[in-house]
Amino acid sequence: MPLDVLFEIFRSLHPRDLLSLARTSKDFRALLMSRSSASYWATSRKQIQGLPEIPEDISEPAFSNLIFCNHCHVRGHDVSYPLVPDTA
Repeated sequence: MPLDVLFEIFRSLHPRDLLSLARTSKDFRALLMSRSSASYWATSRKQIQGLPEIPEDISEPAFSNLIFCNHCHVRGHDVSYPLVPDTA
């Protein structure tokens, strides 16, 4: 598939879908995590109503991961949500 067709597809995807796609292969990760792909992430993010503006010190993919990923990285430990209280 030609790259320009892929780039048009990237612009129409939800940021969560871009994250998933970037995690499918080394090639997609290299392509989507490069600085030159920031515009695809920004276009995707701007299609979602009500999102806060992206902070200046975070990349588009990192912001999407923060907003749309259901994992929290706390002190080097992965924590999946929803957390179930320990009843013991």
